Amino acid sequence: MKKLFIKVSFLLLLPFLVFGTITTHAENHSYDGKSPYYNDCASSASTKASANLVNENNKKIGVVELKFSSTCKTAWAKITMDSKVPSGFEANAEVTRNTDGKRLSCESSGGNGKVIAGQTSCYTPMVYDLDPRSSYAFGKYYGSNYNVWATTASY
Repeated sequence: MKKLFIKVSFLLLLPFLVFGTITTHAENHSYDGKSPYYNDCASSASTKASANLVNENNKKIGVVELKFSSTCKTAWAKITMDSKVPSGFEANAEVTRNTDGKRLSCESSGGNGKVIAGQTSCYTPMVYDLDPRSSYAFGKYYGSNYNVWATTASY
């Protein structure tokens, strides 16, 4: 009986000894982190979801969009403010792939940098988004003691 217990225990532990511990990692695809203009992905883009940024007076001040390339099967976020960002304020967008939590912002390599004074928009790098994957976009406008944000639906 003792020998059987040892054999069964060993067989149960064998996969961990051979393969190590099982952990989940963010997916890595060739388009992840690339600019939407890489391989002309932006030319087949459509907006799959959007959300308005509204101020304390419930006035729309900008929009965050979840963009999708039907050619490249990728998603990215874009934030567009209704007017130029004033000094002391900034805006930024993020795209998050739901399946693994990979998150990239306009400041990530492949994006065009956060929105600063005098600018109106920025975009993030792409994440591969072919079904069953899905993603969502998040945008924020902020300054000293001021923070407005919006999140799109997932697609």
